[in-house]
Amino acid sequence: MSHPSIHHDPLVDHLTQQLWQNVMAVAQTAGLDTSKFTAIHRAVVADVAAYLATAAPMPQPADPSPPSRLSQWVSRVAGRSNGHLPPTPTPPIILCGEPGTGKTTFLYVLDMALRQKHGLPDNIRPKMVKQGQFVYTVEKRPFCGTPLSLLSVKKWARLLHFYAWDTTSHRLRQTDQDAFIQNTLLPMRVIFADEVEMVGYSPTIPDLVAQGLLLVGSSNQYEFAQLVRESVPPKIYTVTGDDMRLGNPDDAAVLPGSELWRLFELGGETAVYETLPYKIIQQPSGLYLHFNFDEAIRAPLLEPEWVQFLRRVYTQITYVPLQPEAHYTLLLDHFSLETLQTNYNGILRLVALFDAIEQLGMGAVIRHPTQPPDLSRTAFARLKTTIQNQRGVDIDIKQRALVGVGRCISRLGQAAHRAQR
Repeated sequence: MSHPSIHHDPLVDHLTQQLWQNVMAVAQTAGLDTSKFTAIHRAVVADVAAYLATAAPMPQPADPSPPSRLSQWVSRVAGRSNGHLPPTPTPPIILCGEPGTGKTTFLYVLDMALRQKHGLPDNIRPKMVKQGQFVYTVEKRPFCGTPLSLLSVKKWARLLHFYAWDTTSHRLRQTDQDAFIQNTLLPMRVIFADEVEMVGYSPTIPDLVAQGLLLVGSSNQYEFAQLVRESVPPKIYTVTGDDMRLGNPDDAAVLPGSELWRLFELGGETAVYETLPYKIIQQPSGLYLHFNFDEAIRAPLLEPEWVQFLRRVYTQITYVPLQPEAHYTLLLDHFSLETLQTNYNGILRLVALFDAIEQLGMGAVIRHPTQPPDLSRTAFARLKTTIQNQRGVDIDIKQRALVGVGRCISRLGQAAHRAQR
């Protein structure tokens, strides 16, 4: 486990205290238990404060707006620098730990504290425009009703690719990507990212930190071989503790005779999205979306497509935008953990579904018409063991599946809690 950093510069200490107080204020406003924030979280705040205080100042616009407290402190300390960005990248900071220990929730709070309380900009818009004509849509996550700057590493990679891809020559232009980072991202100072995995998308991180940005991420992994190979080994903090999300996965199982079981049996408006048949059920208690598990894990949908689909269904029926407090619940039928034992694509698609459900603030419950599904943590642990012992499967595929199952356990419990409020 990494140990808390100690900063002796009085200005850095003052900025750390100021930032920490604002983090606690945001957490309290969000209804979080601030007693679960530990010395590890304080150390991350201290590292961010030290970076902000020692990084070179940004060029000021011709008609600058009144500086924030943070920018005043940063400018005072940065005046002692040589006026240039550090020649070596600032090591990214990654919070590691089991799913549900509050890693990403803490990043939400820190993100909001920096943007709202300290005036650091969020230059990521829902629609990013290149060359005045090419548009890229970004699904921004809300927290307490406010969109965050935090994206998954996968989404950062897609955004960088959008700016790097030359539509005329049909090739990647590193200079275009660098210009986007310098002009749009660098003023943000701190980039937040989750789902930092061992393989797949971590090369994106060196592209960001090489320009002088500090990246703060979260991961269920503990080793990052690609970052080490790229000469930007991260500073790792290990987070432990209780699951910050409310609910248990077995709360999602619906039993015969219950009110929720009755909802599964009701008729409703039917339709098909891509290859996924679904049914819409309107009740005084809210809007319910019903489809089968086996068809959902075969549908060619990942997180962005799930978000678009789930949001569109709600809007088309209610004629109002989907809000996190809306009563909107997924009824997932014919669920079977056994089906996932060797279906790695199915695991990833299921995880993508529950990632989308969490982002949208939906509820979810699960049933099987003939045999009640076992959704206990013990059952998920057995599934993990089966995956680990499977022969003839690439280790990276296994690892992604195991990480996905871990995420799904926590998100399923939270979605069940929402559904049964």
